[in-house]
Amino acid sequence: MGNSVEENIIDRRTVLNKHADQELTSRFLRPIDTASLLKNFMWQEFELSRMGFGWLLGVPDYDNKSRLGRYGYIHSKNSKCLYERVKELPGNLKESQGTPPLIEHVYERLSLAPSDIAFYISYDFILKNLDMQYAKLRDKLDPILDAPTIDQLNIVFMERKEIKEWLHQQIQFAHIENSVTLEENDRWLTYIKEVWQLFMEGLNADKLPTQINWPEHPTQQPVGPAPAESAWNAEELPIYTTPEHPVKNYSDPDMSPLHDSIKQMHYINATEIGAAQMLCYLYYGVRKMPLAFYYDLARHLWDEVRHSQMGFRRLEQMGYSTQQFKFPSGSPGKDLEKLAKEWFPDMYCRLTMIGEPCSFIKKRKSAEKFWEYGDDLSAIHCEFDMADERMHVDYGKKWGPELYKQINDLIQSAEMAQRMKMRRLEELGAAATKEEREKIAKNFPAFCGFSTMELNYEKY
Repeated sequence: MGNSVEENIIDRRTVLNKHADQELTSRFLRPIDTASLLKNFMWQEFELSRMGFGWLLGVPDYDNKSRLGRYGYIHSKNSKCLYERVKELPGNLKESQGTPPLIEHVYERLSLAPSDIAFYISYDFILKNLDMQYAKLRDKLDPILDAPTIDQLNIVFMERKEIKEWLHQQIQFAHIENSVTLEENDRWLTYIKEVWQLFMEGLNADKLPTQINWPEHPTQQPVGPAPAESAWNAEELPIYTTPEHPVKNYSDPDMSPLHDSIKQMHYINATEIGAAQMLCYLYYGVRKMPLAFYYDLARHLWDEVRHSQMGFRRLEQMGYSTQQFKFPSGSPGKDLEKLAKEWFPDMYCRLTMIGEPCSFIKKRKSAEKFWEYGDDLSAIHCEFDMADERMHVDYGKKWGPELYKQINDLIQSAEMAQRMKMRRLEELGAAATKEEREKIAKNFPAFCGFSTMELNYEKY
């Protein structure tokens, strides 16, 4: 008699494992081979998203911050596309282990740059070389067998050209009259070429970072990514200094000349670049969460950048300049170096459980009034903002407890929201006793009334 079904299955697994470990000699890819290659690209796209968001904090110019908010999101989205295809193919993703050590090490080396221009040089170099590796993969893909993989790769390359053109402009016209800077940039480019060569050799030989003799890093004082004090162009966007004692959000008339008008809503939107920056610290600083967390956080972060852009655009359309306002920078500053682990979940949950839910009332009323005033675009701004922020609240309910779990603080979403509200009421000195604060916290409209100011909806 022939082998049993169970024996045949065991034999087949042995053959598959044997072939998976052999060097690929066929000019075609087996499913397990494709999965292995895609995982490599998936993690590199993820690390590109970390670089982008980390350096959003390292560049002072608002337009470049906005670009990196967009591009960090694109790389996260690309990673997600590849992740979805990898899950359909055989092989172990090992997601819980996070980025493979060699990829993480190299991308951190190349991102710890001495200037924003040096970072752009790294970013440009990585994209060009990574895309050559993608091209080698595509040459092996069969148009029928690998069609699902090709579909995902087409998404990855949809916006590649735009990113490369922007980087080319940043590099080409940066300090072209400064020979010292040019020499520094040449040294940096030489360094990253050496690192990348060792990286490719290490990948092929399946080496760990400690097994490679890396060149000496050319700078002892990198200015990014994720500096303790985020870079900020105060001439472009004057900084609002937060008072020592917390006050109702946006209640200080010194922040905006529109404080007594419904148009204040556009200023509030513009300040959301501060929220985006705080989320950048979270995205860059917290490791080994599920990839789905980073994919949701990247969307959340990019939404905050979009909201800021739409606020600035509308203010400009109405004839205001940024110099007329003051903006919270969204940086923990020197405290970042001594932050407890609790800062990350606390900041995230304060935003998603307090800041965004309490904004719904103002935004709903503002949308209604803007329609009455005949300002369709402003009304639609508020409606899109609310749609995004409902999603962000859902993210907070889902991922807030998981972030606390990382620091061994087990908590349910309802308890988490109550904790954040109680802390906010304590900061504001609201009510005399804990029992009174608990009563306010359970009445959400009353709580928001204590936490943030209302707008003057009767004045356009």
